[in-house]
Amino acid sequence: MADGNNNGLSLKVIALMMIAMIIITGIFSYLFMSFFASRNDSENTGSKIVGDIGPTYSLGEFIVNLAGSHGYQYIQASIVVEVSEEKVIKELDKRSPQIRDTIILTLREQKIEDIEDPGADVIKNQLMTRLNLLLNTGEITNVWFTQLVVQ
Repeated sequence: MADGNNNGLSLKVIALMMIAMIIITGIFSYLFMSFFASRNDSENTGSKIVGDIGPTYSLGEFIVNLAGSHGYQYIQASIVVEVSEEKVIKELDKRSPQIRDTIILTLREQKIEDIEDPGADVIKNQLMTRLNLLLNTGEITNVWFTQLVVQ
């Protein structure tokens, strides 16, 4: 009779242990999934939705010595601008020598430290401001480096 009682008790203990293991596994799975879901949410909240892009125009490639480098360091950049309207592109074509001169002078003012993050964004803003001073019709709304090499 003691053997029958002991056998029933061990089955109950095994069943309870199995239920406890299932519950613990469920809790850990939930915590694990919650942790990774919150990480993905925090990564996605920093991103912004990109709207439509306006007309773009390639200003070409520029190779310019950097300030204070005595000709040993240079920047090579390809620049594309977004403009407010199509007719600005015609003006950019017309003013190409002025625009290239402004870009070259702006890039030549830079030191190697100026180009490191967030320096590239500062240079883009400088270029946009200075180039907009040359335009009579519309404006440049964005500047992108499609290539940027510093040596």
